[in-house]
Amino acid sequence: MSESITFRTKKENIGLVRLDLNLGTKVFVMYLLGEQTPDNRLTHEFIREGIVPACQHVQKKWAEWVEKDEVGEGAALVTTSLPENKIFSNGLDLFNAISDPEFFDKYLNVMFKEFLALPIPTVASLGGHAFAGGFTLACVHDYRVQNGKRGYMCMNEIEFGAPVPDGMLAAVRTVTSDPTVLRKIILEGHRFDAKDALQHKLIDVIAEGSGYEGSEGTLKKSIELAKALRSRSVKNAWKVNREVIYREPLSVLNSHDTVQMPGV
Repeated sequence: MSESITFRTKKENIGLVRLDLNLGTKVFVMYLLGEQTPDNRLTHEFIREGIVPACQHVQKKWAEWVEKDEVGEGAALVTTSLPENKIFSNGLDLFNAISDPEFFDKYLNVMFKEFLALPIPTVASLGGHAFAGGFTLACVHDYRVQNGKRGYMCMNEIEFGAPVPDGMLAAVRTVTSDPTVLRKIILEGHRFDAKDALQHKLIDVIAEGSGYEGSEGTLKKSIELAKALRSRSVKNAWKVNREVIYREPLSVLNSHDTVQMPGV
């Protein structure tokens, strides 16, 4: 049995996120629907009316299971684009983001903190490209599975003269603090395919081989990983122990974050 809920824009009723729950395994799958923008750009509405309430729904559901002593074998969350979409997320809606002085504090960083506050393991299923803000969205998951045949992870801000905000850097630092790797990510705008990303420890699993090809296979592998991890949440200590690991990035995310575009 399963449950499904779709989060939509309040004004236009555009689908943003669909959250499916397999009641047998307690694995949530958060689908980025690509209806507002086909490349899942992180717009104001996408974050505030789609991703954030979806995360809050997961938290509420888990709290209900804990209260009723119905956590079973634990739970986990997978985030993915639709299998037919070649892009996980192409980053920010940049013009609108930088024109709003509150965007990074009250939208983007809030989204990062929602993922880092989830009480269950999280897996980003990267069936396609994860660029810029999409890269950082993948980073704030506990694990990442990347398509072995298609798609890059890349912070390409350097290519169009945009600074990387403190909050986005904090998100990246939840995955790596190696200065050499950070240099490749931030200063070089390096494009990491799956093998490259695994070598640099940016992902945990490559989806490849029979039964795991393409976006569908990547999602299948991600759900398998989520099922294997869910038992670690049974004692309801996943969130507090994650906060110990990410104390420094979380401190940055809780501070004031503004962006000044350089004159070009």
